[in-house]
Amino acid sequence: MSSDKPCEKGNGRRGFCKACIGAMTAASTAMVGYPVVSFVISQPSRIGEDKPLEVPIDQLTLGQARYEQWRGLQVIILATADGPMVFSASCPHLGCAVGWDTADSVFRCPCHGAVFTAQGEVVSGPVSDSLKQIPFEIKDGKIIITA
Repeated sequence: MSSDKPCEKGNGRRGFCKACIGAMTAASTAMVGYPVVSFVISQPSRIGEDKPLEVPIDQLTLGQARYEQWRGLQVIILATADGPMVFSASCPHLGCAVGWDTADSVFRCPCHGAVFTAQGEVVSGPVSDSLKQIPFEIKDGKIIITA
């Protein structure tokens, strides 16, 4: 009977080792599984990114800028006397989001002080490129951004 006691001690160690391996397996599975599950769950929201952005013109006010999200990009729709214009809200210098200054009718970059006209052209600052214009069409009283 004395031979059973070493086995009982061995089973205790063996059980402990099995429990540790099981816990490590569960933790590893969770660490790999969580990002995968999060990615799969977020996909339905990305499916609609191919849809065009439609903004009714009657919702725009002359001299005012409207910010919208389109395909993961923030765009600015500006209602001017010559008609609407659409720009990327990213400053071409370092990618900061430009803001519309209604009082001066210019876009201003808060990061390095760049200033752009209502047509997106550079007025001043360290930037050399104009704001990127986003192509759009007007159909059925809506601005439609597809490309």
